[in-house]
Amino acid sequence: MKKKIEQFISHFLSPFIDGEEVLPIERSEHHVPIKGTNIFMVPPDTFEPSKNFKGFQNPTDPTSMIMVTEVPGPYSEITKGFKAEMLKERGMELLSKKEIKVTGFEGMLVELDQPANGMIFSKLILIYGNEKASTIINGIYLKEATELGARIKKSILTSFIDSEWKKNPRIALGYAIREHVGDLKFHSVFGNGMLFNRDLKTPTESVDKATLIADKSFAKVAVEDYRLFCTNRLEQYPGDYEVIESKGINEIEIDRLEGFELFAKNKADEQEEMYQVILYNKKGGYYLFVGTYLATSEKAIADIKKVIWTFTKK
Repeated sequence: MKKKIEQFISHFLSPFIDGEEVLPIERSEHHVPIKGTNIFMVPPDTFEPSKNFKGFQNPTDPTSMIMVTEVPGPYSEITKGFKAEMLKERGMELLSKKEIKVTGFEGMLVELDQPANGMIFSKLILIYGNEKASTIINGIYLKEATELGARIKKSILTSFIDSEWKKNPRIALGYAIREHVGDLKFHSVFGNGMLFNRDLKTPTESVDKATLIADKSFAKVAVEDYRLFCTNRLEQYPGDYEVIESKGINEIEIDRLEGFELFAKNKADEQEEMYQVILYNKKGGYYLFVGTYLATSEKAIADIKKVIWTFTKK
C-alpha cells in the first residue's frame, strides 16, 4: 500500500518534493512515447507529437517546443559545455543548474535565457546519459510566456526512460538511406541526423577518416537562393572551410529534390576535404549531407557519394 501511495504522488502530483525536482519511477497511462526514442512524457495541453523533430510542439505557436536530441558523446563531456562562462560566449545566460536522477541515469537540469531574432527565449534543458551516449531534452518558449514555461517545465519533469523499450531511432526521421552501400557503417542517430563512418568510433580512426553526416532541418526554413545558401553553410561548421573552385558548385537532383553539391578544403588541415550536398524542399526546409575524408582517398568520396544517392524522402 505504501508503494502505491508513493507511485501516485510521483505520477500525479507536483514534480517537486521538499523543493527538489524529481522524475517518475514508472510511466503512467498519461505518458506518451516520443517516436524513435525510449522516452515517455506527459506533454502540455495543446502540444502534439512533432512531424519535424523528436518531441512535441504546439501547431499554432512556432516559438515553443520540447525537442529531443540524442548525442553520440559521453555525458561527462557533453555537460562540460554547460558552464556559465562557456554559455555566455555563445550569447546565453545561465540561470540555474543542478544534478538530477533520470530513471537510473546521471542527469542535469539547466535553465538559461538566449536572445534570437529580436526575442528572448527561455530554455529548460534536461540532460542525461552515460559514457557511451547522451540525450538532451530541450524545452523552449518565449521568456515572457511564464505560464507556458511552467507547463513545459512540469511536462519535462514527467520524463520516464524505459530502457527495455525496443526503440528504432531511424523511424522518426523524415527520410531514409540505404546504409549498406559502399563500406560505411551506420554509427548513430542524433536529432534529425545520422552519422556514418568505417569503424564506429568517435572520432573515426579509419585510415581515410571517412565520415558522413546526413541531416534534416527541423524548421521549414524558406530558402530564396539555393546556391548562396549552400556556400554560406560552410561558415557554420567547426573549422575554416573554403570552396574548391576547380571542382565547381554544381546543381544536383536526388529523389525529385533539387539542390547543389560542392567540394571544400579545410584551410587549417590541408589533408582534409569536404563534400557537401544540400537538397531543398519547395514547401520549406532542406536535407543536408556532409562528408569529410582525406583528400587523397578516392574510395572515401566514392563511398560517401554512393550513400547520399540512395536518399529517399518519406
